[in-house]
Amino acid sequence: MNIQQLIKQSKFESPQQMAYINLVYTYYYFHEKHCALLKPHGILPQHYNVLKIVKGRHPNPVTPSHILDVMLDKKRDLTRLVDKLVDLGLLNRSQSPENKRYIHISLSETGLELTLKMEAELKTQLVHYLDSNDSILLSDLLDRMR
Repeated sequence: MNIQQLIKQSKFESPQQMAYINLVYTYYYFHEKHCALLKPHGILPQHYNVLKIVKGRHPNPVTPSHILDVMLDKKRDLTRLVDKLVDLGLLNRSQSPENKRYIHISLSETGLELTLKMEAELKTQLVHYLDSNDSILLSDLLDRMR
């Protein structure tokens, strides 16, 4: 179904407006699907993003500043996100042995297992819509938009 049918609008001011509305609509479509996949695990997309960032350096720990540098949603309170993941037993937080001012964050075994499980679920549920060539094309178009 195309965007005109989905939002019951037959006319747009321009093709650019139609593309922008389609982009926003599609964002919410996938955001809802993403949230639905994460909800049974008791986490939000921002938590999943933190887990993926920490997993990217696993088994080495990361610092909060590294997480902030690469987070998708930079408006979130990182301390609360990490606190929740520590409380759930998914992350470990410790002081750096070399410098007590630095905090190290690493995945727990439970966090690694859950992250791998969620990655597999997201792959089968959300990432299969486009083949590799179309995925590259879409990514290039989104880069151009930004």
